[in-house]
Amino acid sequence: GGYPNGGYPGGDPNAGHGQAVASLVLGLVGVIFWWFGASAFISMILGIIGLVCASKAKKAGNKEGIRTAGFVLSLFSLIVGAIVFIACVACMGSMGAIASMYS
Repeated sequence: GGYPNGGYPGGDPNAGHGQAVASLVLGLVGVIFWWFGASAFISMILGIIGLVCASKAKKAGNKEGIRTAGFVLSLFSLIVGAIVFIACVACMGSMGAIASMYS
């Protein structure tokens, strides 16, 4: 048979590492996307996926700082992306209303 936890006494130290890195990358890319206004919607999607990856990494037993940073950046990407997206929609709506007043 083999040992449980990949043969490591406290569990596999690399458990969930890939998902933690994915969460960090998705959070970073999401933060970059909300700077471009209308693409803030993509930032929200990336934030949600990043949060799922961080959650899976935590369930796998990952305790690295990368997972925590990925979680924070993904959450930040989701929240600020939503705010920026709503602001862009409101701005476009008000511009359309103003344009219809003068036509």
